[in-house]
Amino acid sequence: MDIIVKPFKKHKELKNTLLKLINKIPKTKKESLSNTDWYLPEDYKREYLDLFYKNIQDHMMSLCKDFSCTRWHIKNGWFQQYKKGDSHDWHNHIGVQFSNVYYLELPDISAKTEFLNKHKTKISEGDILTFPAYLPHRSSANKTNKRKTVIAFNSNLLHGRDYY
Repeated sequence: MDIIVKPFKKHKELKNTLLKLINKIPKTKKESLSNTDWYLPEDYKREYLDLFYKNIQDHMMSLCKDFSCTRWHIKNGWFQQYKKGDSHDWHNHIGVQFSNVYYLELPDISAKTEFLNKHKTKISEGDILTFPAYLPHRSSANKTNKRKTVIAFNSNLLHGRDYY
């Protein structure tokens, strides 16, 4: 089981622009999240994802190298914002190999992703966490007065030809 943490090299350069683009998305408070675009239609224009995907190629190729792959594919992406008390309960992701979390704003390490198997990770703002999508994980309650913002995305690493 590989859980990988790597810094997103363009974090400082893109952070404010990504947040401004996220702020253009209509506010959608669902369950225990302050804001997410998960519930918007798939064809809704997400400029922040366009910018993020254009700049994540080096990161994804680095993952390919780690797993001896030749190509990568991102299935979907979304953002989530957590204010004080917000959380996301235990869940996993089906139909993909990996789940990824980019910590765009991380006010405190206590707000990082937790795994049901108690696997510990060292995370900082600007990191991208990559883990097998079948692993149950959650975001426990944000205990700070500062907002946490993540861009989550599901991905596959490919060997040879595509068969899906």
